[in-house]
Amino acid sequence: MNTLLIGVAGLSLALAVGMAIVIARLLREDRERSEARVAALSALAGDPVPGQRNITAPPVDLDLRPDAPDHESAALFAHRDEPSPWARRFAIVAALAVVVAAALFAASPGSAPPSGTAASSASPETPTFRPLELLALRHSREAQGLTISGLVQNPSSGAPVSRIVATAIVFGPNGDFLASGRAPLDLSTLAAGDESPFVIAVPVEGQVSRYRIGFRTEAGAVLAHVDRRTPDALASRQGEP
Repeated sequence: MNTLLIGVAGLSLALAVGMAIVIARLLREDRERSEARVAALSALAGDPVPGQRNITAPPVDLDLRPDAPDHESAALFAHRDEPSPWARRFAIVAALAVVVAAALFAASPGSAPPSGTAASSASPETPTFRPLELLALRHSREAQGLTISGLVQNPSSGAPVSRIVATAIVFGPNGDFLASGRAPLDLSTLAAGDESPFVIAVPVEGQVSRYRIGFRTEAGAVLAHVDRRTPDALASRQGEP
């Protein structure tokens, strides 16, 4: 858009310069014609032309057309009405002004509908990512560590997601970090409304106080999720380590 406006401004400037040159040339031609008429009339009247040396000579009476009738002599010096040259000049100026106005109107923002509106009306709405829903979660403590399993769902209004990794962070009694683990979901791609189980094995020693579950992409970006477990499942959290 900026390039178009710059081009229109350059075109307008060029047209303005052209109009100034044409008007200056027309004025100069009109002035030259006026000076030529003054010189011709001065010569016919016997007056010296300005800028020339006055050379005196004895007066001589000459008959311009001795055989011409009186009406032809009168026609020779009759005044002829010539059309004014300014009508043609104003026509040229008006044509150039119309060209400049058309160029400015074509470049104005309101002359075309916004491209974003047309694109949004033509293409259907694409689904966006919605937070994943945690439907179930449980754990079991073993000698080699802690095993956490659960069930996660992609909402029915969500966009398909692929290569999701479930993560777990384990904390001790004082809130100290003990260990972490990660594992991909059983389904590599979750379409809208799909559910997938997951199992995370976290090697940890010592007393475990609590753990935190999360979901990430394969590249490490965090995916939001909400807890959709039933009240019974939430009540069973009292038995968590």
